[in-house]
Amino acid sequence: MAIRTVDTVPLRRDLDEQFANAQKWISAREYCLVRIETADGAVGWGECWGPIAGTREVIDERVAPLLRGRDAAAVESIHADLVFDLRSAYHSTVPAGVVSGVDLALWDLRGKAAGAPVARLLGGKRRASVPAYATGHFWPPAEEFTAVKESVVSEARSHVDAGFDALKLKIGLERHFGWGPEYDLELVRAVREAVGDDVAVMADANHAYDLPAARRVADGLADVDAAFFEEPLPPDRIDAYTRLNRGSSVPIAGGECWAFAPEFRRATNAGAVDVLQPDVTSAGGLTSARRAAEIGDAAGIATYPHVFGSAVALAASLQLLATLPGSPRLEFDRTPNPIREDLAADPIRNEGTEVPVPDGPGLGIEIDRETLDRFRVDR
Repeated sequence: MAIRTVDTVPLRRDLDEQFANAQKWISAREYCLVRIETADGAVGWGECWGPIAGTREVIDERVAPLLRGRDAAAVESIHADLVFDLRSAYHSTVPAGVVSGVDLALWDLRGKAAGAPVARLLGGKRRASVPAYATGHFWPPAEEFTAVKESVVSEARSHVDAGFDALKLKIGLERHFGWGPEYDLELVRAVREAVGDDVAVMADANHAYDLPAARRVADGLADVDAAFFEEPLPPDRIDAYTRLNRGSSVPIAGGECWAFAPEFRRATNAGAVDVLQPDVTSAGGLTSARRAAEIGDAAGIATYPHVFGSAVALAASLQLLATLPGSPRLEFDRTPNPIREDLAADPIRNEGTEVPVPDGPGLGIEIDRETLDRFRVDR
C-alpha cells in the first residue's frame, strides 16, 4: 500500500444561470479532486472544499512529496502529520480542504484494500439508507421579492413531488437585495404554507446576521415550526452562538466552516449549537468528521453533515451517516449539477425520502471517466 502518486484533478462547470445565497452569487461549480495511487495500482479518490486555485498548488507542490512512499493504510497517522506540517508552514491556518481531500482518498484506498465499504471500517453500518432533506432553494437574479418567492416556492413543491419530506431554504436576502429579515421570514412562511405541516422545513442563513437580528429570525422560525436554524452568525462568533442557542426554541445548527476536533469540541463545550454539521471536504476528511460526531454524541448533540460537493463528497458523507447514532439526515443538494449526478458510474439518487448508502468497497463508487474528462480544466 505504498503511495506512488498524489495528483489533483480540477473539475469545473459554468452554470447556465447564476444563483445566490447570503454569501455570494454562484456562477460555476468547481471541485479539486485528489487521486492517490499506490505502488500496486490501487486508486483512491478524495475531494477538497473550495476553489481549485491554491488548493491544487498546496497538494501538488507540498503534500505530494511528503506522501510518496508512505503506507496508504496509515490514514490517521498521515492526517496528524499533514496537520502538523501545514500548521508549521502556514502558522495562522491549516488548509483544511487539502487535508480533507487527502484523507478521503486514503479512506477510499483503505476500504478497497479491505474489500469493504468505509462504513464498516468506521464501526459498521447502522442503516442501509439515510433519510434526506432536499437542499437548494437558492435565489435567482430578480428585481422584485415576489419573483424570488415564487421561484423558491415552486422549487419546494417540486422536491415534495419528488418524494422528499424535508427541505432546507436559504435566507439572508439583505446583502444582495436590500430586503431585511422580515422578507426572510415571509419567504419561509410562504414555503410552509405551500408544502404543509407534514414537511420538515429548515432555514440556512449562511452567517448573514448579527446577534439581535438572529434572535428576531429565530423567534419567527419558531412560529413556523422550523426543524433547525443553520449558520445564523459568522462561524468564529462562538460566544454569540451560545447566547443565541440558550434563548432559542429552534435548534441552532452550525459547523460547515469549522475544522478539526478541537474546534468542534470548543463549540460543543460552549453549548453553541444543538446540531453539528461537519463537512467531510472541509472539516479534515472522514477522520475529523467522525471525531466531531463523537464529540457531539457525547454531549447529546445531533450530527447532520453538511454536503454540497460532487459525487465523491456525497458518497463519503453517506458512509459516515451510515454509522452515526440517532436519526441523522443527509443534506441532498438538488441544484442542477452533472458533476454530482454523473461523476459516479452508478449515480446516487433518492428513493422517495431515502438515499441508499453505496455498498461497494471504499467510498462505494466508481468514477465515470467520460464525465471526469468532460469537466477537467487542466487539459
